[in-house]
Amino acid sequence: MRSVLVLSGKDLRNLFHSPLFYGIAGLCSIVWSGLFFAALYDFAHASNMSSMRGQGEGASLHFVVFARHISLVNLFMIFAVSAMSMRLFSDEKRNQTMALLLTSPVSATQITLGKFVAGLVAAWALVALSFLYPASLRSFTAFDWGPLIASYIGLFLITGCYVTIGMFASSLTENTVLSVVMSLIFNVMLWFVGAFSDTAHNPVLDKVFAQLNVGSHFVNFIKGTISVSSLTFFVSVIALMTFLTQRVVESNRWR
Repeated sequence: MRSVLVLSGKDLRNLFHSPLFYGIAGLCSIVWSGLFFAALYDFAHASNMSSMRGQGEGASLHFVVFARHISLVNLFMIFAVSAMSMRLFSDEKRNQTMALLLTSPVSATQITLGKFVAGLVAAWALVALSFLYPASLRSFTAFDWGPLIASYIGLFLITGCYVTIGMFASSLTENTVLSVVMSLIFNVMLWFVGAFSDTAHNPVLDKVFAQLNVGSHFVNFIKGTISVSSLTFFVSVIALMTFLTQRVVESNRWR
């Protein structure tokens, strides 16, 4: 465990000292700020229209503002994590430090977990930054924290999937540009796997693809539902991609 923390600490320092991380955080903040306030404006307008028509409470703050914001954050995390994860293995190979790491007295599992923890903490820092936007509204209005917390649990989990996928892509090549491209392709493919459920005419395959539909699992969290099947799905994806990365690292050790 100590080796994992040491390795992750080194990579975290590299990530947090990198202009890339702060550039991504700054860009995300600018875009999120503009679109979050635009969503607030739409919510205020919809609420006023409902009040004028005597339709009671009107629009839902969670689904009009928070859900839109969380969906936007999820979209940005696909690109942000792909850009950050290229530094996990590709940079090591490009800088000729991967061989030194592989000959050090640490296992491939420890190397992989150290890289994963570093990437996860950096990605979750961006997700935590996005949480400040809906949380700041608590000073102005009351809302139910339950659906918001559930949504962010789902966002943290799916971000973990992006990190492991990006880490796997980074372990396959020393070309940082190719690493980013592969990570983007793999992450987008994750969202399109469930689309085959509409074309599968076999009831068994239809159920399988339905369970692999990341969109439906993520929407469950946005609706405020934390289901065992959705938790199992995200944890399974993280475990599978971490295992595949570990096998790639282990194979590099014997080359």
